Amino acid sequence: METVTARARSVLEALHPMPQNALTIRIPVIQSREADLRKTLAMVDQDPADNSLLPFSMFNRLHFARFLLLEGPDSPETYSTTLIFMANVDGPVSAFLETLVQTAADGLDQIFGTCKGYPARSKRTRATRLTCLRKYQLPSQAFYINTVGRTADQIRQEDELHDALQRFLSDLDPAGFRSACTLRDAVIEYVASNPELAWAQSARPQPTRLWRALENIRFAGLATLGVLIIAWGWPLLLAWVLALRIREDRDEEDTHRPALSRLNQLRASEDIAAHNPFAAVGYVKPGWFRRTTARALLATTQVALRHVFNRGDLAGIPWLGLDGVDTIHFARWTMIDNDRRLLFTSNYDGSLESYMVDFIDKVAWGLNLIFSNGVGYPRTRWLVHDGARKEQRFKDYLGNHQIENQVWYTPYPHLTAVNIANNAAIRDGLRGHLNERQAMAWLHRL
Repeated sequence: METVTARARSVLEALHPMPQNALTIRIPVIQSREADLRKTLAMVDQDPADNSLLPFSMFNRLHFARFLLLEGPDSPETYSTTLIFMANVDGPVSAFLETLVQTAADGLDQIFGTCKGYPARSKRTRATRLTCLRKYQLPSQAFYINTVGRTADQIRQEDELHDALQRFLSDLDPAGFRSACTLRDAVIEYVASNPELAWAQSARPQPTRLWRALENIRFAGLATLGVLIIAWGWPLLLAWVLALRIREDRDEEDTHRPALSRLNQLRASEDIAAHNPFAAVGYVKPGWFRRTTARALLATTQVALRHVFNRGDLAGIPWLGLDGVDTIHFARWTMIDNDRRLLFTSNYDGSLESYMVDFIDKVAWGLNLIFSNGVGYPRTRWLVHDGARKEQRFKDYLGNHQIENQVWYTPYPHLTAVNIANNAAIRDGLRGHLNERQAMAWLHRL
């Protein structure tokens, strides 16, 4: 079944690949090898970019990567500790996996060799390693990309462009230029005469028109299906909403405060870069009704994230001065353990406190839609009311379900989503005509 699912994903990738994709691998750990695995991951985490086992900096199409050790749910005879590897990559996941196996086989062996199902030492080949990793791939039910089509290479290049232009301008006397437009012309001439920056004169890479056309067709088809479901199935939907409302009054809230020692342990690995990783896992409320509701809401969320909130504007959380840019780089929701649990991971800018406050203040209804089917979630009304608006209760809920990242890698640790968007706008400003006011605004970006 897993092989069939993997093949289906490969076919879909080939027919209509997303510019960026999410890879999730979950594989059970051999109990007697767990201590060894933890030591290995701790070593990798000391320098995720350039360690001797799995130096993530060698993969130029990689945005973020992480390893998690996830304990099993309440049935240890069925589920045990599992190793989860996640990556956000440019291009197809299949191509990244092939590169991973080709260039880091020894590191993969030392890490995944502590897991059940990984090929024995005598049977390890490129093909068997690849087959194993594909076998344990998991699909995510919803996946958020800050800006579809913006590659890791592009982010790095445009950051280098920004630095180079700042150095150039620092050596100039702005008073020697009669206008912002003439100063901009000098910058453009500098770029054109510098072979290392010549690439910046071309337009930013974008998804092709064919890809966008197929996305529009896909969205139109899904929207039409949604309208038909509402038009023909509204009595069932109404009954579903009423049944959900009755259950909401019976839901039990988790009133436990997370231990301060645990929160301090989690915070110790945060704020080492301009952005942070977040990971949390929780149970879905028992019964087919809640699980079906969770699945349906995540499917709807995926449509919105893929087709609407795909240009740095997730649910309208802009940063002043750069409208349409929010604080999240990537996020995903993954159902695990036969839909018994939901794993959420993200890469976000700033502190966890500001991250939570942004969402509570501006999109508490969205948090309720996605997470209110979790056991212990603050009680909601009509799905979107209350819930996360109980700020302290919601923060405690997250604190109780947050888990530690054993390894986390970012290729651009000093850049926020705002920085990245600003650098892209600087590149855009090297082309086309700008009036005096527009040229002045562009120069202020530098």
